Amino acid sequence: MFPLPITTWLKLGAVAITAALFWYMGYSFEAARFDRYKAAQAAETRTKEKEYQVAADKIEKEKNAQIADINSRLADAISELRKRPSRSDKTPNKQSCSGSSLYAEDAEFLVREAARADQIRAGLMACYQQYDSIK
Repeated sequence: MFPLPITTWLKLGAVAITAALFWYMGYSFEAARFDRYKAAQAAETRTKEKEYQVAADKIEKEKNAQIADINSRLADAISELRKRPSRSDKTPNKQSCSGSSLYAEDAEFLVREAARADQIRAGLMACYQQYDSIK
């Protein structure tokens, strides 16, 4: 009925079971090794993320301090500009004034625009610093 003796079939079965066992042991060993690698990479990534976040928080704090300084200087400048004369509707020879004697409204507008530009510049510099610190 069987072309090979039963002992040969038993030997082939034992070899197949042994091969499957060795394959499973090798697979589980490599899977465990890969899981350890992934855990190490995740831990390293979390550490780097925390370092980058600390650096970003420091840069943000410096930027906010610069903006607060700009705002305080703006408030001081505006309070000083209130002492200037106001613009009148009638100007002699259709000339307003020179740059050193701007009217209060014009000077306040220009000071506010300069402060806004300084705030944008501070934000841009913070962005560059944060990008460079990560790179």
